[in-house]
Amino acid sequence: MIDLTSRSTLRPWVIVGALLVLFCAAYWVPLKAMVNIWWTNEDYSYGFLIPFGSAYLAWERRRTLDEVTLRTDWRFFAPLAFFVLLSLYGILGSSGNISMPAVPVILFLLVGFCCGRDVLKRLAFPIAFLVFMVPVPGIIERSLGIFLKSISTRLGGALIDAMGVPVFVTGNIIDLGVTQLQVVDACSGMRYLSVLLALGVMYSYLFEHALWKRLFCAVATIPIAMMVNGLRIGATGVLAQEYGPQVAEGFFHGFSAWVMFIIAFAFLFIIGKLLRYLPPREEHTRVPAPQPPGGQRHTAKPRGGSVPKGFVVSVLILAVVGLSSFSTASFPPIKIRGGIERFPLAFGGWEGRPEAIDPEMITASGAEEAFSAVYKKNRSDVSLYMGYRSSAFLANENFFHSPTVCLPSSGWTPTATTKRVVTGVPLFRELPVTAMVIQQSGVKYLVYFWFQTKDRATSDKNMNRFHLTLHAIARDNSHDLFVRPIMAISADETTEQAEARMDSFVRDLMPVLLDFLEERQYEER
Repeated sequence: MIDLTSRSTLRPWVIVGALLVLFCAAYWVPLKAMVNIWWTNEDYSYGFLIPFGSAYLAWERRRTLDEVTLRTDWRFFAPLAFFVLLSLYGILGSSGNISMPAVPVILFLLVGFCCGRDVLKRLAFPIAFLVFMVPVPGIIERSLGIFLKSISTRLGGALIDAMGVPVFVTGNIIDLGVTQLQVVDACSGMRYLSVLLALGVMYSYLFEHALWKRLFCAVATIPIAMMVNGLRIGATGVLAQEYGPQVAEGFFHGFSAWVMFIIAFAFLFIIGKLLRYLPPREEHTRVPAPQPPGGQRHTAKPRGGSVPKGFVVSVLILAVVGLSSFSTASFPPIKIRGGIERFPLAFGGWEGRPEAIDPEMITASGAEEAFSAVYKKNRSDVSLYMGYRSSAFLANENFFHSPTVCLPSSGWTPTATTKRVVTGVPLFRELPVTAMVIQQSGVKYLVYFWFQTKDRATSDKNMNRFHLTLHAIARDNSHDLFVRPIMAISADETTEQAEARMDSFVRDLMPVLLDFLEERQYEER
């Protein structure tokens, strides 16, 4: 047993190492989610290398830790507590966009709180470098991807035109006459940008000493990434015109990505060499520490010190996070006997016709299983989709995509989006929904959607995740359900009249849905 009041021979790196092990155990859920993304998404496969790079940088700094004394810095406690609570919301509420980015931030704050600013100063960069192992949040990736695709398409088209090949560029389409190339998300250049930025930061830290040179090397990776991706698209277009569209896919498509990455790194290396000739001019080699007479190197005696109180507090914090995560992971799935596809096709005068759903679409939406049918009653036709998750907690970001994103990306044009409450609904009494008016080919449609757990409903996916967090904290197992009915708005009716028809459908639907879940749900143990 460690005496917290006595001096100890423990060195700071021992405390940091112990803290890291406990941290990995407590945050196993988001770490496992990150590893899964590295393994399944080739855009982030470089993530496996980032922890090793961070560990190498920390190992290089290990001797400097012998010069400091461990001390708890309570100034880090408030931000640490905030980010821990935020991460718990992300973990328990199934928001990978919150839980995964919080990992390096919490580790940074833990070291500062537990070991003090002197230790954190020496390990700040190795810990901060872990940011590059976090997948870019979906909302940022989509927005940035659109911009990168646009730039890369124009650069590729300009290169093809410069090579004397007739080309017409519209949007993300490169038209070569007999062949068309579409610059899809996978070719946006995100994979170049992410890994090159990590390499640029590592290179500038190891080989540049002036701050402006370090910043220049890091920032230079952005135009380099866009340039080489445009070069790849342009080269693919020229070769496709000469040898056929098969060069734009398969082995050549993947091989060209590696070639362009090597070219990008060569550009970065050349920039680093050129910077050596600009002031301040410094040698890029480490100067060995002066040796005392006799050639014996003096090694600083470890200062040691008592185990800081912050370490004990940190252990308690990590224990709470770990217990919350693992106990929630032990919740059994809430299955539906026969599956949600057994949902009734007739209720309240509505007659339904089931529709097949592509299994890939179900997986991509984040649902485990789904139901789709078109219901008819008098002059009203309603297309109903429901996605169901039996294990609602600790999921990654592939989780019930919002129609506010999915429908526009499928070619629909939203003309209005509002929040609405449907009254007279059993259990919830007032059911909050998001109402959208969308248009395609001159026809308008009314869309409702909402998310519901066993006893809570909301129109917002973030509030849905907060509801899941409350269920987890209360040790109250729950399913999660996404419901989306769509109906056409007749040319002779107003939006308000269409909403009244949709409200009527929802009131007829909800009692049947709640009874269906109550009768058929069971915990799979």
